[in-house]
Amino acid sequence: MSEIPFLSPNKLQALDLPIPSREKTPYKLPALNLYKPYHAHGELLAYQKLYGLDLLDCNYWQGCIDIPRYKLHVQVFQPQVRSKGTVLLLHGYLEHSGIYQPIIQEILSQGFSVITFDLPGHGLSTGSPANIQNFDDYQEALDKVYFYVRNAPQLPKPWLGIGQSTGGAILMHHVLAFAEQRSNPYIERALLLSPLLRPAKSEWWHNPVGLGIIRRIKKQVPRHFRRNNHNPEFLRFVRLKDPLQPRMMGMDWILAMSKWMVEMENRPPCRIPVWMAQGALDQTVDWRYNIDFVRRMFRLQTLLILEEGSHQLINEREDIRSALTGLIPSFLHAKSTGDYYY
Repeated sequence: MSEIPFLSPNKLQALDLPIPSREKTPYKLPALNLYKPYHAHGELLAYQKLYGLDLLDCNYWQGCIDIPRYKLHVQVFQPQVRSKGTVLLLHGYLEHSGIYQPIIQEILSQGFSVITFDLPGHGLSTGSPANIQNFDDYQEALDKVYFYVRNAPQLPKPWLGIGQSTGGAILMHHVLAFAEQRSNPYIERALLLSPLLRPAKSEWWHNPVGLGIIRRIKKQVPRHFRRNNHNPEFLRFVRLKDPLQPRMMGMDWILAMSKWMVEMENRPPCRIPVWMAQGALDQTVDWRYNIDFVRRMFRLQTLLILEEGSHQLINEREDIRSALTGLIPSFLHAKSTGDYYY
């Protein structure tokens, strides 16, 4: 049995469906409307089938939210039973929300709604491919999505956050920024999966000479597809079959991250509870340093180390990822204890 729910583009063509693309499909998206049923056609139906989203037993909405610089692709999944709360699910750099089908299925099975959106420059969201000028742009996108959907009946409170890698970075940034302002953030607690704070082999990130060199080289460089987990089917799909995978990396993103890392280190800590899962074989982030950061800045409730896990945990090989099957329900059903953010 396949360990991934995704189809190949060839199978889409056999179904007489077009292959989604970053160039055309974003402009097929209607404005997100959570107050009427949604039915996909053409490239958007193909998108659902390609990423196995049509296999989910749920109510589904898809659309775009226009913000000044981007058209954001947003998806909402509502369980058939009465929802117990809402999970804001954020993907990592060089990824998109379509490949998060496995964790969306798990969250739905626990009775929670899911809202997710493609980061600017990723998936079906517009923007320079895999690039950004400032990490504050991610916060702007999060703000716009939240205020657009916060009163939707499909997305009840409490709101919880789950973020993989850069998605975890966005959640940490959001919580710490709101706590610094003595305001409650949008989420009551967070589950961080291989969160980004400091990348692996990061000494040169703090070197002004190295950063000066980056500023003078090309705006984009070809992406090297790393083996960031142990699931060969997933790695093959991402490298060879997924039409929405970025093929280039933006150098401005690297500069934006180097600036953001310094800003994060200078923020005061808060008391929001955080759950964390981390692969011990992760070579993408400096995970030992990042765990120390999470301990200093948040109230770390549970730390799960997957001894054979790498960076991309959501689509890890089933036997490695199985440890998450206990952590996710524990996180979702944890008791809320009120205002503890500052």
